[in-house]
Amino acid sequence: MRLNLILPVLVGFFVSPLLTLGVTIGPTDPMTISNVQIAPDGSPRAAAVVNGIHPGPLIVAQKGDNFNVVVTNNLTDPSMTLDTSIHWHGIFQRGTTWADGPEGVSQCPIPPNGTSFRYQFSTNGQAGSFWYHSHFGNQYCDGVRGPIVIYDENDPHRDRYNEDNEDTVITVTDWFRVPNVQPGTPPASTLINGRGRSLDSSSAGVPLAVVNVQQGRLYRLRLISLSCDANFRFSIDGHKLVVIEADGESTMPTAPVDGVQIFAGQRYSLILNASQPISNYWIRANPDLLPLRDQFQGGVNSAILRYAGAPEVEPTTPLPPSLQFLRESDLHPFANPNAPGLPQIDGNDFNKTFEVNFNTTTRRFLMNNVSWQAPSTPILLQILTGSNASDLMPQASIVQLRRNQVVQLNISSISPIATPHPFHLHGHAFSVIKSADSDTFNFENPVRRDVVSIGGVGQFAVIRFVTDNPGPWIFHCHIEPHLSVGLAVVFVEDFENIIPSNPIPQSWRDLCDAFDRSRAELPAALPQA
Repeated sequence: MRLNLILPVLVGFFVSPLLTLGVTIGPTDPMTISNVQIAPDGSPRAAAVVNGIHPGPLIVAQKGDNFNVVVTNNLTDPSMTLDTSIHWHGIFQRGTTWADGPEGVSQCPIPPNGTSFRYQFSTNGQAGSFWYHSHFGNQYCDGVRGPIVIYDENDPHRDRYNEDNEDTVITVTDWFRVPNVQPGTPPASTLINGRGRSLDSSSAGVPLAVVNVQQGRLYRLRLISLSCDANFRFSIDGHKLVVIEADGESTMPTAPVDGVQIFAGQRYSLILNASQPISNYWIRANPDLLPLRDQFQGGVNSAILRYAGAPEVEPTTPLPPSLQFLRESDLHPFANPNAPGLPQIDGNDFNKTFEVNFNTTTRRFLMNNVSWQAPSTPILLQILTGSNASDLMPQASIVQLRRNQVVQLNISSISPIATPHPFHLHGHAFSVIKSADSDTFNFENPVRRDVVSIGGVGQFAVIRFVTDNPGPWIFHCHIEPHLSVGLAVVFVEDFENIIPSNPIPQSWRDLCDAFDRSRAELPAALPQA
């Protein structure tokens, strides 16, 4: 459904809870990026949004569907980034690395003034919970983000729940009242399905999101973090949750837990048994960032679980004294559980250790003492125009990987600044053979996912994947202000087969020409990023 807004200042109250209003589109519907005023927590601010709303519309697809989405850039507000690109988070882009979206890696940005670009790609049998977001600057923190669900009619967990539809998708994010956030900017509120309250009086009367259930039914809740920075401890008062999916990968059902800690970019499917007395119950998303951390008074960091037949009032359920949260190391794949390679610490073909640090002088993050800076010519365009593998820029942030290797990455932080960092790998899911929350290596059945927390200082994560998808793939912290100040590297995978394996449409080349023209025409007084 395409939504046109007449009263943009009121979007936060009447439109942003997209799931309550059933705002969904399909994998071939157009998306328009524009600036509107919204007030999801009661305080109006300018935002950049998709199809006029925040979060953007839920994209509903079926396993095997192809995406064919025209994205049009109508951004006009120079206080925020004017160029854009869209990343389809969790979709592997096999054969379509040109449609992956990240700035400086696989495409030129879409310039403003009504420029459009068509993203076409196959989901190649993937199913589960995903999302889309801008991958240019810090733009998605200003609102360019939304959920994707690819349903599978043969879902192996289908007999475990009664309901799984757009009304059981739950998005959670931190919300900022200033544009173009920088590292350390404090959030004003937590939004659940686009609604939230802050700690100040401006949020008085802002309605909270409601998830409706019927007593005796089983629900598959798809929890999707659209977060810019914060991680959240998610729980529902009085209800246990069983995890059956992590980041688009089916898992063996876990033992019931009270909640999950979800990092920026991660997704979980949670089975909720609506077995409690008919009433209203608090849904809590407790962020790790001040000033919101551990705050629930007046509905802060909260939404409502409402049973059919309960009065339309806010819950009075008390904050539980203690909660048992999911340990990542307790997640195991539903199928093909073994990690790639041999079941031993050196059972890989390529081993790379990354240490995260922070330079207090330059205010930039480093990976192995190098800070990523997106090149002016995207890496894929450099490859297309004949650059040798050794000449690709920026050389110090590029790691070459050969075809069909088992790659092992060991990632830790030696600086306590803004930890823990959640790292996302494009083009792949990976096996987490050592989670930050565990001291044990697991080669037999480690969870597969595409975002992993590396923990705090003294902790580390170890992941493995197979180089079976030629392309330049960025590996980065999904705290967006950290990426924008250097926390990334790019894996150039199977260099010789990138172009033969990824036929690049003329429209992709034309986009780079359009972007170059827009740069030449841009007034010097306006920001270029």
